[in-house]
Amino acid sequence: MPTVSPQPAAEAVSLREATEAFQREAIASALAANGRSWAATARALGLDVANLHRLAKRLGLKGSRPDKSSAG
Repeated sequence: MPTVSPQPAAEAVSLREATEAFQREAIASALAANGRSWAATARALGLDVANLHRLAKRLGLKGSRPDKSSAG
């Protein structure tokens, strides 16, 4: 069985911070690969689209939607 040597960290981060950073990057990358389609991204990541929206909002990838009635 191969052994894994820990890599020295430039800056110590908590497991939660590291997990959130990984999730942010994975979602952003999947969104780009799926033409910014949330439904296609959710499918690619194996998530329900509503859960992806909640996760993205919690991670700061998604803000509140602009009010459509104020446009033009």
